[in-house]
Amino acid sequence: MPEEPAADSPDSPDSKPGNASEPTSRGSAKKRAFKARLISTIFLVGILFAAFLFSQVWLYGVLFAILSMGALIEYFRLFPIRGFRRFRWQTYGVSAAYIVLLFSPFWGFEATWLRELDGLAVAALVTLVVLERLRFPLEGFRTLDEIAATIFGFIYCVLLFAFIPKLLMLPLENTAGEPSSHFYLIYLVAVTKLTDMGAYIVGSLIGRDKMIPHVSPGKTWQGFGGAIIFAVGGSFSLYFAVGDQIPQITPVHAAALAVLLALVAVLGDLAESILKRSLEVKDSGQVMPGIGGFLDLIDSMIFTAPLFYVYLLIFS
Repeated sequence: MPEEPAADSPDSPDSKPGNASEPTSRGSAKKRAFKARLISTIFLVGILFAAFLFSQVWLYGVLFAILSMGALIEYFRLFPIRGFRRFRWQTYGVSAAYIVLLFSPFWGFEATWLRELDGLAVAALVTLVVLERLRFPLEGFRTLDEIAATIFGFIYCVLLFAFIPKLLMLPLENTAGEPSSHFYLIYLVAVTKLTDMGAYIVGSLIGRDKMIPHVSPGKTWQGFGGAIIFAVGGSFSLYFAVGDQIPQITPVHAAALAVLLALVAVLGDLAESILKRSLEVKDSGQVMPGIGGFLDLIDSMIFTAPLFYVYLLIFS
């Protein structure tokens, strides 16, 4: 999720006195950013609608593979330190195998050991990374930093985001007893992205009071309030529109889930900000104009997907 344009940022035109064209330039920049974001959002909604309309497992698999692998590639590109080993090819190989095995039950392959797939994937990656690291001289704490950064990237971009396909595997049904897991997925994506949208729109319009300036200078409390409002509105809109398809979400749960998902979505966005600020990188990528890269697309869902999955397990 892109940061809200900071109205009183030191880099903002408002901080430079004597420029008569500042309000016009600032307004034009906001309009261009909003237009680019709107076009990208419409494009993404179209892709999601196509996946929902056809409800083909292979299509969900392709989308998940593109987003998770794209995010992983961007994650490794964030490290600006020359010579910093990231063990990318070992991570890409384990990630690809993990994605194939993760979706294998959809095509009829069942095995008891697949229940331990997450742990097996981490074990395989750690083993491969350590074996590769044996080829080079040790460099103190940097050696551990390289290994830790690699393992964290896999967990952050692949394992946590994998709760999206895991959600599709749950035996969820609508009021007529028909499979409806894809409706729950739509609910999760809609509420999460409305949280992002609410924070961006409200923060851009009236954002003044900064939340955590040392992590994300553009995030404001007003934008945070907008995130909550949009999430609640979206949650109840879906409840009234397709409530028979998501019977586990009652009115009480619609309200509670909206707030919880909004809180976690904001946390996910701040987590990416921690990454970028720590590595002194401004943007993770520019895949979608007005939105950013793959990491910007999934940063909030990396955190909301596990929460929603646990909720469904508890109340199913």
